[in-house]
Amino acid sequence: MRLSPQFMRTLYSYIFFIILFYLIPIRKSEYIKNLRSAFPDQSGQWYKRLAKKGYLFFMNEFIRFFAFPKSFDEIDLQVLGRENLDNAFEKGKGIVFITGHIGAWELLSAWLGSNGYPTTIVLAKQKNRGSNKFIIDHRCQFGTKYVYRRSSIDEMYSILEKNEALALASDQDARKRGVFVNFFGKKASTPKGAARFYLNSGCLLIFTLCYKVGKNKYVIDFVPIVPEDGASVESITQSFTKILEKYIRKYPEQYFWFHRRWKTQPIK
Repeated sequence: MRLSPQFMRTLYSYIFFIILFYLIPIRKSEYIKNLRSAFPDQSGQWYKRLAKKGYLFFMNEFIRFFAFPKSFDEIDLQVLGRENLDNAFEKGKGIVFITGHIGAWELLSAWLGSNGYPTTIVLAKQKNRGSNKFIIDHRCQFGTKYVYRRSSIDEMYSILEKNEALALASDQDARKRGVFVNFFGKKASTPKGAARFYLNSGCLLIFTLCYKVGKNKYVIDFVPIVPEDGASVESITQSFTKILEKYIRKYPEQYFWFHRRWKTQPIK
């Protein structure tokens, strides 16, 4: 009997889950430590259960990404707020997509490209050249483009000037270069890029993410961010961080708790 590709992907996901959660638990302690910081009132069993769900979720998404484009065609995808996206492009000012390491961000990129929305993703360059090329080729096969984080800032502004979209993941520790905002009740150094692009160019800001709601069922959401007059880098950054936190509280197992989000703290 021939096993279906979906079954095989699920099987591979469980194998990787067992290896990385039980046998070679890379960053498992950091994962649970971050859960404790964000949800201090939960029990030890709750942290362990959620960590298992989180590891398995990301193993599934990792395998699904490797199986593009076929695995992308198999999903049931609902899009919320598409009118917000279309209206933003109609204004002709360029868009900054703000997202975080939550949910199925590779599916989000694939959907934007396959539906003809001109989007350039700001990526961190992988140290291994072969891995870097594979990831870029896989991410861009649907039509999205990319620039590296250390690319010319003028190149990024030129993307906005062409009324295209620039996609930024704005939820990792930005060290001393970041702005400190509240994230789960604690100060977190957060990238300033999205806010600066808005203040310097007048582009539109849209928070977006793709999250899983069932077997092969996902939702993409587009939430406009409209800063008030006189908004600052800090207030804009806090506004989208608050939205991100709302989604994380609803889908905590879909957040990438592996990175050290509160590593940098304000100097007292």
